Amino acid sequence: MVLPRFIRNLILARQRGDLPLRLNRRRIYILPTRAGLVFAFFLLAMLVAAINYTNNLAFLLTFLLGSISILSAIHAYANLAGLELESGRLYPAYCGDDARLQLFFRAGGRERRRVRVRVGVVLDEFSLQAGAGREMDLSVPTRKRGLLPLGQVVLSTRYPLGLFRAWSPLVLPVTGLVYPRPMSVESLDWSLSQGAGEEGGLGAVAASGEFGGIRPYRPEDGLSRVSWKASARGTGLYSKEYRAGVARTLVFDWDEVRASGHEERISLLAGLVREAERGGLSYGLRLPLQSIGPGSGAGHAHRCLEALALLPEGA
Repeated sequence: MVLPRFIRNLILARQRGDLPLRLNRRRIYILPTRAGLVFAFFLLAMLVAAINYTNNLAFLLTFLLGSISILSAIHAYANLAGLELESGRLYPAYCGDDARLQLFFRAGGRERRRVRVRVGVVLDEFSLQAGAGREMDLSVPTRKRGLLPLGQVVLSTRYPLGLFRAWSPLVLPVTGLVYPRPMSVESLDWSLSQGAGEEGGLGAVAASGEFGGIRPYRPEDGLSRVSWKASARGTGLYSKEYRAGVARTLVFDWDEVRASGHEERISLLAGLVREAERGGLSYGLRLPLQSIGPGSGAGHAHRCLEALALLPEGA
C-alpha cells in the first residue's frame, strides 16, 4: 500500500532528530508481538469459559494474567522512554568493507534492559544501569563510493515478557565517507622515477641523500618517519630528518593513468595513494578540477581519498 505523500512526510518528520536526542512519547511506538497475540487469544478463550461456567477462580486467573500483560506493555514503553542518544559517528571505509558506526547512549534516570539497536540488517543489544553511559560499535556495509547517509536507526525492546514490542525509528544527521575500492598496484612499477625531481606520469622520485638527524614529530610527517629509538627515551616523539633530495615525491595524474573505464581509473588512483602512504612517500594528486599538493600522513591520505570518492560518476 502506497501512503499519501503528506502522510509519508509527516512520519519522516517525526523520525528525524538532531543529536543529542532523548526518546519521548512522540517517538515511541508499541504493539503486541506474535507471542502477545497468541497470549491475548488464550485470555479471550479463558474469559469465555469463565463466563460460560461462572467460575470465580477462572475469572481471577484471567484478570490476573490480563493485568500482568498490561504491566508488561507499560514496562516495555518505560524501558525506552528517556533513553538518550548523545552522539553518533560513521567512520570512513573503503568500498566493499564495513564502515564503523559509533553510537553513544546514556541511560538517564532508570535502568535499561535488553535494548536492541538495528541499522539495516545489523543488529546488536545492550543493557545499562541507571545514569550509566555506553559506546556501541556497529558495522555498516558499503556498496558504493561517495557520501554514505546512515539511514534509519531503530531502537526496540521486548522486555520484560516479550508480549509487546516498543520501538523508536530514528533518522539521524550522520553521514560517512566511502573511499573508492583500491585496485591492487603490485604489478605496476609506479614507484620508479622518470628523472630526478621531474614530474610526469604517475610520479617522480627525488635524488637520494643522507640522513640528517632527528627533530620533534609533526602530524604531517606520518608514522613511516618516526624515529622509534629516539622516541623510546620518553622525552617525546621524534621524526627522522633528511637532507635535501632524500624524500621521494610522487604525483599521481588523472590524465596519465591508463585504465579501461572511469571507475577503474578512480580505483587505481586510490590504490596508488594507499601504497604511497604505506611506503612513507610524499605524494600529490592531480584531478580534472582539483589538485592536491605533495604531502604525507593520515590527514593527507584522507584528503586525497576524499577527493577521489566525491568525483562525479562515469564520464
